Amino acid sequence: MSSAHFPAKAPAPVPVSNGQSAVQKFVQDKDWKFYAAVASVSLLAGAGIYYLTRPSSTSGADEPKSTKSKSKKKKNKKKAASNKESTSEDKADSPAAPEKGKEAESNEDVETMSAATIAGLTQQKRLEHANTLKTRGNSMYSAKKWEEAIRLYSQAIAFNPDPVFYSNRAACYSVIGKFENVIEDTTLALKMNPTYVKALGRRAHAYESTGKHQEAMHDYTALCILDGFKNETFAQSMERNLKKVADVKAKEILKTREERLPSRTFMSAYLDSFRKTDVPETKPENVETGDAQFQLAEYYLAQREYQQAMEAYNKAIELDTTHMAKALNMRGTFTFLIGDGKKALADFDKAIELDPNYVQTYIKRGSIFMEQGDAGKTFGEFETAISIDAEDPNIYYHRGQVFFITGEYESAARDYVKSIELEPKFVFSHIQYGVAQYKLGNISDAMNIFKKALKDFPDSGDVNNYYGELLLDQQQFDQAFERFDKAIKLKPSNPLPYINKALLVFQWKQDPAGAERLCLQSLESDPECDVAIATLGQLFLQQGKIERAIEFFDKSIDMARTEAELTSALGFREAANSQLVFARDYPEQSKALKR
Repeated sequence: MSSAHFPAKAPAPVPVSNGQSAVQKFVQDKDWKFYAAVASVSLLAGAGIYYLTRPSSTSGADEPKSTKSKSKKKKNKKKAASNKESTSEDKADSPAAPEKGKEAESNEDVETMSAATIAGLTQQKRLEHANTLKTRGNSMYSAKKWEEAIRLYSQAIAFNPDPVFYSNRAACYSVIGKFENVIEDTTLALKMNPTYVKALGRRAHAYESTGKHQEAMHDYTALCILDGFKNETFAQSMERNLKKVADVKAKEILKTREERLPSRTFMSAYLDSFRKTDVPETKPENVETGDAQFQLAEYYLAQREYQQAMEAYNKAIELDTTHMAKALNMRGTFTFLIGDGKKALADFDKAIELDPNYVQTYIKRGSIFMEQGDAGKTFGEFETAISIDAEDPNIYYHRGQVFFITGEYESAARDYVKSIELEPKFVFSHIQYGVAQYKLGNISDAMNIFKKALKDFPDSGDVNNYYGELLLDQQQFDQAFERFDKAIKLKPSNPLPYINKALLVFQWKQDPAGAERLCLQSLESDPECDVAIATLGQLFLQQGKIERAIEFFDKSIDMARTEAELTSALGFREAANSQLVFARDYPEQSKALKR
């Protein structure tokens, strides 16, 4: 899979995949540019958005205008049309007017008419006077006389509680900062007309202004869907509030969350990116000394039993192993992968102090500086490492990864070539070199590099898997399918080819059920594979199985180690939850989307 699956601190192979589907985009791009709420519904937008018929006679009437951009003639026409529409509808529905209504009307001005007098008017007269008051209120709004406009809209409501009048009054309250009143009025308007977009927008803004970002996010999500995703401002507002919700929840969760290692797939991808040294083939029998604990840790590391390895390295340090620099290096590595860069840096600093010639520690310390966004320090670590041992291939491979992740593909390619020259049997240098050429647009060269790698490394599932990604990107589906199958056969414990094959099945064969089965199968080899879990969440979301999607997004939340990872996972979960809220609040529109 793409490098976005592994952060900069874990420079595992990072092959290209420009993305053939929304699902691929999700697993490649864990940032704020792509949200489940937008992705899922936008696929269905072509089916059309169905709006409820507005129940009120004046719900299509004038909204207040802050400027007089229209001519008086147009205003009069609009007013006349509105009044005509109201009159015709009321005649059909209203009882005959009692005589005393006329008499009361001549004795009191509509702006001060009492509730008792209003009650004596015919429905037709109440509508006419309500529209008159609304028009006066609009004039006061345009003149920026907010309190007077509020008074007139309030009186209009007394004649006829119309959603437009509530929304117009809410607009005034919004200008003067009375956001709780805005929420109250717009909620009343939406009870009468749930698809009243202006009222919904005003309430969303009021929610955001009062720090109720969850409610604002739900309203902006509904606006996006009802508007057919045409309004970029709505989408940006949804994104902004979604991020705030996720940020707050992430910080709360992290207060009580225990530290944990990432998935086995993640750990292996990082640790395999360093050339292997000699490791014990059997577990030491006597583990009472620091050196014995160090050997035990090395044994567990080779067996990919990472939790046990971390504990043994800790014990080796406590027992004062003679391999202290390497033990600190590995403890720092585990600490870094848990997400505590500050503690890891302390271990790396101490390791370098004890053994300033151990190159690997400089590479890993550079990873921390990269995560902190300090490019100068990052590349400084590599220069120091080269000054110590310019023939160490690890330096060039990992510096190539830094160049790759930052988009400097030519520099990355040069470093991969150097790494291959120094150690031609390290398969990941060949993989990354091919991918770098692909990114540079040298498609033929990239494909030839992979074909040669297939011959040089016939038993490598990784070469087949990543070559399959390039074939998938080229839409050579049959060949990609073949490569993913071969990768699974060669290395059935690797979940990534299952996921790639799932994406291919979903996209090419339009078989979401088959894609689900493959992703679930990938979890058998690594139940905590974050990529598989995230992909399943998105696959379910694509099919409208929102509750099932949320189940897997919750798993992503449980597995997240850093604040950034947690915020991202929460963002997807909250966006999916907004769709559930929309389905609950707008059942007719939700049904229309599924047609």
